[in-house]
Amino acid sequence: MDDNTLLKFALDAGEIMLSSGGETHRVQDTMHRILSVSHSTGVEALAMSTFLIVSIPSKKSGSLTLTRGVYNRSVNFGKICFVNEISRAFVSGQISLPDAAKRLDEISHASAYHPISRIIGSGVACGGFTMVLNGSWIDGMAAFLFGILIGILLNYSQKTKLPTFFSCLLGGFIAGAGSVIFHRLVPSSASNMIIIGSIMPLLPGMTITNSIRDIMEGHYISGTSKMAEALLIAFAIAGGVGFGITVLGS
Repeated sequence: MDDNTLLKFALDAGEIMLSSGGETHRVQDTMHRILSVSHSTGVEALAMSTFLIVSIPSKKSGSLTLTRGVYNRSVNFGKICFVNEISRAFVSGQISLPDAAKRLDEISHASAYHPISRIIGSGVACGGFTMVLNGSWIDGMAAFLFGILIGILLNYSQKTKLPTFFSCLLGGFIAGAGSVIFHRLVPSSASNMIIIGSIMPLLPGMTITNSIRDIMEGHYISGTSKMAEALLIAFAIAGGVGFGITVLGS
């Protein structure tokens, strides 16, 4: 078994999981299990919020170490599940390393949900949450509309690599300003319910959950960095909503 190919396979698996919303300790455990197939003592795998490190002792060239930065962030539990299945099949000997690497490459290049589906899903989620939180059907329709706009914004931000802080700031502004405008047109609507539902696609719930789990697993650096990221996103959303209400509310 080629050590360099094994290291690259472990890095590819870790990158897909980390960029798809996987917890740091889960990513690190998966890479370590893959490297353990070499039956070498002293294999190491380290996962942080933005980079991965794998190392394996080699009889031919000494210790081999590879690093990789991870800069893309999304939420795709399907890819995480597929990587788990491939890694378990490889570790148990059900598939060879070349086959596992090929299947992993297919997962990496697999297209995510269609942008139209994500935009419509954003609107449905916003409208649905507004209705669940005792908002009227008018509030739900307004939240659905602003959710569509925020979904378009998030899709554009992903294509243009716009920083998350600014996309959440703009999304909060859409929710705050839009609720004020809609309330003027329909006085019976509740601005607070519209805002609560509209900001749902922006909330860093997954980031907060992963940060707490990482801290509980002892990954304090990754956990605290994710917590800081979640707080920054929350401040951006609150600032955008407040700015929108202040500008148009006056």
